[in-house]
This record gives sequence, C-alpha cells and structure tokens, in this order.
Amino acid sequence: MLLYIIPTYICNLDCKKCYSKKYLEEYPNNLSWTNFINIYKFFNLKYNNFAFIGGEPTKWKFINESILFLHNKNKYVSIFTNGIIPLNVVPDNLIITGNNIFDPKLKDNIINNLLFYKENGVKIRLRFNIDITFEKEHLHEAISLSKLFADFVSISILYPMDNSHDYGNIIFELSKKLHYNSIPVTIIRATPLCLFNQEQREFLISNCKLRGKCSLPTNSLVINPDGQTIQPCVELNLKRDISDLLKYSPKRIFTDELNKIRFNRDYKCNTCKFFINDECWGGCLSYLLPNLKSDFNPSQLLKS
Repeated sequence: MLLYIIPTYICNLDCKKCYSKKYLEEYPNNLSWTNFINIYKFFNLKYNNFAFIGGEPTKWKFINESILFLHNKNKYVSIFTNGIIPLNVVPDNLIITGNNIFDPKLKDNIINNLLFYKENGVKIRLRFNIDITFEKEHLHEAISLSKLFADFVSISILYPMDNSHDYGNIIFELSKKLHYNSIPVTIIRATPLCLFNQEQREFLISNCKLRGKCSLPTNSLVINPDGQTIQPCVELNLKRDISDLLKYSPKRIFTDELNKIRFNRDYKCNTCKFFINDECWGGCLSYLLPNLKSDFNPSQLLKS
C-alpha cells in the first residue's frame, strides 16, 4: 500500500495543465512538521511505502528531514520531482519529469542532480508526459536520457488531451524503442485503448502494462497539505476527512463516487466495445476524451 503526501502545492515551475494550480488557492499553506508526524502515526502500521508529491515537494522545508525520519523507521520513500532542487538526503526512489530536461535552461542543472542521485544508488524513474509539444526530436532525446539515467521509465498522456494529436503513435514508438533497449517501461494512468491499433495495443499490453481502466479505488491514498483531507488521487477532486478511515477502508470511501464518474463517460466511450466489455473507461476519470482525429474509429469495433 502506498501513501502519497502532498507537503505543498507550491512549485518553482509553471507547467501547463498542472493539477496543482487548481488546489493552490484551497491549500496555500505547507504541511507542518507536527502534521507530518501525525500522518506518520496514523498510517504507520498500514503503510510501508511513503511518496511525496506536489506541487514540488523539494520546496518543502522539511523534505530532507522527513526522508531521514522515514528511513529511520524502515519505510520506503519515493519523491516525485521536477529535478531542479537537489536533495541533501536521498530517497529510495526518485521519479523525475523527463520533459523538463528538454528545456535548455533547466537541462544542465537537472542532469547534474541526476548524476548525484545515480552515484548515491537512488532508483531513478524518468517520466515522460506526452502532449502536443512532444516533438520527434524529444523522442530521440528521451531514449538517450533513459539509457544514461533511468532504471525505469514511465509514460503518460498529459491530460486534458488536445484535439487532433496522434498520441497513440508517439507512445508506441517511444515505448517500443525503450523496450528494445532493455529499459523497463510502464504506461501509467488509464489510457484510451482507441488511440492504438491492434498491433500497438497487443505490444503495449504485453510489454508496457498498458491499461484502459483506472486502478482506483485502491488502498493508496493522497493526503493534502492540511494533513487532514484525503483524496483517491491528485487529479480527482473527491475529498474526505482522514477520520473517515477509522470506519471505512479507502476503497469503500470512494467507490460510489468513482462509479458515478465511470458511468458518466462521453457517448463515444459508451458505444465502444472496449468500454462495453469493461476493458477501458476512456482514460483518466478526471477528463473526457476530446474529438481526436484518428484513422482508428472505436465505434467500428461494435461491428467486429
């Protein structure tokens, strides 16, 4: 079971489509040390894996102390970061947004930090977000960076998706080249299966853990900077109080609302064979599919 702690929604970048912006006004204050300790005490017996996400968690003034504290308690620690601010205390696992390395202004700084983490035995996962700005040259650079630094690679569509963009081919090409270079690659988040042709789907399902359904509800949780509010994931604005966990499991708390979202998908999903067969929910539950241009029409599957 994995606990995601958001110590702050503040970030040192201003990336488009970042979910943290919509929460910053609601949670302007950072997580206090007292509340962090209270979170640890509340979840200590049930959770061994702790992850810090944001915003940018390295902006939190207690990030190094918290990693050290959790390591002293024999907990596994992951940090989701843009890679710009170096950590003094290294976690077990580091998930870095690889797209930021494409920026010439950020590249040298991030690579220097990656070298430091690599030398100190940190497991590095590069995450590449695919959107309309992901160009062909980025694909080649992503491969080179992954060969140098990545123990694992994650690939995700950056939601909300833009219209008329060929996400499927980009994801497939990047995943295939990483796989053939013996770099473990996972397509995270639910991804609409209609973006891929049959050959691409079969390859990605077999080798890159492609799935059309969201894994929620699970026993993972997100805790906001107030130390009191929980969510099923950072994208879904479904909030409950931490005290609800004294009565119910995380899965039970959010199941009804998640099912309502699932069955309120766009018509293009409700008429798709993948959706009807419960293989796909149309991607991330927080966002509806746009009218993508594609040679592959999911409605045609009903005739097959």
